[in-house]
Amino acid sequence: MTLRCLITSPEWDFPIFKVLANNDTGNASGHQGGIVVPKVLRPFFPGLAGAVSAATPTIDHRVEAQLFVENGYKGTVNTRYQFQTWGGTRSPESRLTDQLGPLRNSAKGGDILIIQRSIDRLDLYRLTLVRQTSPEFPIIAALVANRNWGVLAETTPPVSDDDLDSAIAEEGILEAAPFSLIDPSAETTTSTTKKVARSIVFRSTVLKQYEETCAICEEALRTPSGLIEIDAAHVVPRSLMGADDARNGFALCKRHHWAFDKGLFGIGDDRKVIVPNAVSLIIQNANLKKFNGHPIREAKTTALQVHPSAFQWHRENLLVR
Repeated sequence: MTLRCLITSPEWDFPIFKVLANNDTGNASGHQGGIVVPKVLRPFFPGLAGAVSAATPTIDHRVEAQLFVENGYKGTVNTRYQFQTWGGTRSPESRLTDQLGPLRNSAKGGDILIIQRSIDRLDLYRLTLVRQTSPEFPIIAALVANRNWGVLAETTPPVSDDDLDSAIAEEGILEAAPFSLIDPSAETTTSTTKKVARSIVFRSTVLKQYEETCAICEEALRTPSGLIEIDAAHVVPRSLMGADDARNGFALCKRHHWAFDKGLFGIGDDRKVIVPNAVSLIIQNANLKKFNGHPIREAKTTALQVHPSAFQWHRENLLVR
């Protein structure tokens, strides 16, 4: 995988960067612990509740970080994002610290650190060190354009905590209103950042409602780090302006999400799985056929269960006949 492919993979939000100072690296004479996060980059990290003071000079939030040196994977660590005030005597400094040796010990002042947040888990980051000796450093340096830190692609910022708060508020307003299959705000003029924020909030709401379990097979796979293979599936696809509304979504494993999008099964008014005969007759679909007539797992909150008109739309427009 090339560095360009690594930092543009769809599982990760748009990148921010910092040109490392000597004190950010493991080679600094002062041996400071960790990488300083400039104030302008703080909105892209978890908000820290509470206020630092002499009594509580440090507050922090644990995050997981996948570490890369260029495109070489160095491991996943549990690190710490913190505010520190040195006993409340100085203005708080934000810093990533703890278990970052595989990056810091390979870095020198002037190297570039690319930072991305997972769109599936908001406490999972990817940190990619691009050293000045890398053949791809000039490409990244051209995007940096003599800045010390900021958004790597200046026109496309990643999702901030404020963006997420706004998306949560918008989703609450949407779900308190009468259900609409089509979201008129899904127009192409909506910013990319806003679309990503809404997608993150939609996914989070749906997966919580279904306890991160497929509504069809009631199974789920999970990595030791907490990543899951369950999707928040739109019933009316977002590409057709389907609403980012929990009543237009349910949790599906990746296999059943693909099958649902292809119309290999639908959901009836009785909330049971429908597998058309044309699908059942295909030998490779034997595992899907066994769910025909089974009731689906429902959202925990009755008001957020898939609206009947959404399943009806899917049957009329996508279900194989």
